[in-house]
Amino acid sequence: MSKNRAVIIVMLLICFFCMVLAVHAQTQCPSSCTCMLPTDAQNMKGYSLCGGKQTVCGYDKANNPMYCYQAPVTTTATKTAIPTTPPPSCPSACTCMLPGSAEKQGYLPCGGKLTLCGYDQYQNPKYCYQAPATTTATSRPTTAVTQALQYIERTLAGTLVTPTATMPMAVAPGRCMISGAVFGFYHDPSTLKIQVTNLDTGSSTLTSVSPVYSGDLVSHYSYTALANCNGNYQVEPVYQPFTGVCAWTGSFTGSPVVHMTGSSETGRDFTYVPDDPNIPDVNVIANPASPGVNQDVRITVQGIDDDSIVFMAARYELVYSDGTRRSVDWRELTPMAALATRAGDRPRWTGHFDITDDGLARAEVTARVCDAGGNERWGSGTVTWATCSWCNEHVIPILLNGNTADKIDVIFVPDTSYGGDMAVFVEDITDVIENGYYRNTLFSANREKFNFYYLDEEADVSGYPTAGFTPPLGSCENFQDATTFADSIAVLHTDDLRDWAGTRCERRVFTSEPTSYRTFVHESGHALFGLKDEYCCDSRYSQNDPNPNIWSSEDACRDDATAEGWDPDDCREFCTSGSGNCGSGFWKIDPNHCVMRCSQACGNNCCTACGGADAMCQYEPACARRVNAVLSGFV
Repeated sequence: MSKNRAVIIVMLLICFFCMVLAVHAQTQCPSSCTCMLPTDAQNMKGYSLCGGKQTVCGYDKANNPMYCYQAPVTTTATKTAIPTTPPPSCPSACTCMLPGSAEKQGYLPCGGKLTLCGYDQYQNPKYCYQAPATTTATSRPTTAVTQALQYIERTLAGTLVTPTATMPMAVAPGRCMISGAVFGFYHDPSTLKIQVTNLDTGSSTLTSVSPVYSGDLVSHYSYTALANCNGNYQVEPVYQPFTGVCAWTGSFTGSPVVHMTGSSETGRDFTYVPDDPNIPDVNVIANPASPGVNQDVRITVQGIDDDSIVFMAARYELVYSDGTRRSVDWRELTPMAALATRAGDRPRWTGHFDITDDGLARAEVTARVCDAGGNERWGSGTVTWATCSWCNEHVIPILLNGNTADKIDVIFVPDTSYGGDMAVFVEDITDVIENGYYRNTLFSANREKFNFYYLDEEADVSGYPTAGFTPPLGSCENFQDATTFADSIAVLHTDDLRDWAGTRCERRVFTSEPTSYRTFVHESGHALFGLKDEYCCDSRYSQNDPNPNIWSSEDACRDDATAEGWDPDDCREFCTSGSGNCGSGFWKIDPNHCVMRCSQACGNNCCTACGGADAMCQYEPACARRVNAVLSGFV
C-alpha cells in the first residue's frame, strides 16, 4: 500500500512539472517580426500579430506575456538605405542641396524620396532635389521640411543603452525627419539645442533651432532632425553653453518619446517654462556724476533682482577731448550683495571698476547682468568730464562734443539776479538746454555740433531798449580773455525784463529768463545765426544777405521765393512803410508762428499755431534756410 502511494506521488509531480513547462513554453519570432507587449504594439501605429496568430515569444520582468508582431508592409516602399560607401551622385535632372535651400526654392525630393548625396562643410546632410513641375502649394509632398535645417552636429559619444523587451528595435534602414517647434523661449537661441537620442543604440545628436518671425519679432523657434524611419527616440530641448551668454534654467512641456514607424514625425512641439520668469533691472552709476578735469571716476553697475545676480559685466568707450576714442571690451565684474535701502525693496547686487585716463571728455558705458535663472538685462550710462584745454580758469565745460574749431561754443553767464547761487544757475542751464534748444527741431537735430560752458562770475544786464551790459570779471578786457573762443554769450536772469541780443565787449550777447524757452531760442536766432525779427515795428531791420529771412522790397522777396521753390504770393509786408523803425517797409514769407515772430509773451496768432502757450515754435522756411547754412559749417 505504501509502495503504490509513493508511485502515485511521483506521477503527480511529473505531471505538475510538465504543466509548468507547458505554461512557460515560448516560440522565437520569425526574423520579419518583433517580440513585444500588446500595449507597445498598439503604440507602434500599424503593427499587427505576426501571421495573424497570437504567438507567445517571451515575458517581461512582471511576467506579462509578449507576442510576435509584424510591421506594416507598406512602410518600407520609399525608404532610402543608409550608405556604407560614399553617397551616390544625383541623377542629371536633380540637384544635391541642403533641405533649407530646397525649401526656399520650392524643390521636391528627387523621385519622391530623400536620397543622401553628400554633406556640406559643417557635415550637414545634403539630398537630391528636383525642380517642381508646378508652382502650386498642393504639388509638395506632405513630408516636406517646413523649416531650414541649420545644422546637425555629429553623433556624440554616449553610454550605450541595452534595449529592454518593451522597446522594439528598428527593422528598416530608411532615414526620416523629426520636426517641431519651441514656444516661449526668450533667451539667446545659441544656447538652445534639440537633443535627439536613439533609445535603441544610445547615440545622440544635437540640432540647432531656427527663428520663426512674426513681422520683425521672433514668434517661436523650429527644428528638424534626421532619424531612422523605424526606431525609438527621445527628443528634448537642452541647454548648450555658449561663450559670453548667461546659463538659463528651466523645463519644457511636451512629449519627448517618439516611436518612428516608417514615416517622418511632425508637430513634436515644446513650450519653455522658466524656473524664474522675473527679469532683473540694471543701473549704471558714476561717482562723481560730473567729474572735473582729469578726475578719476568709479563706475558702479547695480543689478536688482528678486533672488540674486550671478553674472555682471561692462564695456565702455572713452572719448578724449581731442576727439580720439578708445574702446574697452567686456570685462566681468564680481557682483556683491548690497543692503536694501527700504523695507520691501528687491535685493541689489553691485560691481564696480574705475576709469583713470586723463584728457577724457566722455565715457559711454554698457552693462549687462544675469540672475540665477539666466534672465539677462542690459543698461547704459554716459559720464561727461569737465575738461577743456582752451578754457580759461573761469570757464567750466558742461557738455563737450569736440574741439572748439569744429563746434558752436555757447557760454552761459549768470546775471546778478541769481545773487551768487551758482547751483541754481547750473540747474537752469540744463533745463533751458533740454526744454529750449532740444525742443526746437533744428537745434535738436544738430545737438552734436554744440559745446556748452558756463562762466563762474556774474554779469549785470538791463532790458531793451537800454540793453545794458556790465561784463563779469571786472572789465571787458578780462571778459574777452576768458571767452575768446565763444560764438555766443547767453546771459540768464531771473528778474522780469525785455530780452535782447547784440554785441557787447566784442562778443555776441543775448539775454533770457531760464524758463522763457521760446524767448531763449528766439534770441539765439539773433546771436548765433544773424536772423532778423519778423514782428513790427520797434526792432532794427535790414535785409540780412546772404540767405535773408526778411527783404527790403516785395520784388526781392518774390524773386528769392521763386528761386527757392516757395510760393511768392506768401510774401507780405509785415513792417509797413513809415511805421516805427520800418523805414520804407520790410517783407517776409515765414508764417506768423515762426519763432522769430514769437517770443514767450505772444498772442493767439503765435502761441496757438505753435501748439499752445507752453509749446516750442520752430524756425520756418526762410529762417531755417539761414540756420542750416550756418550749421553746415560745423561738424
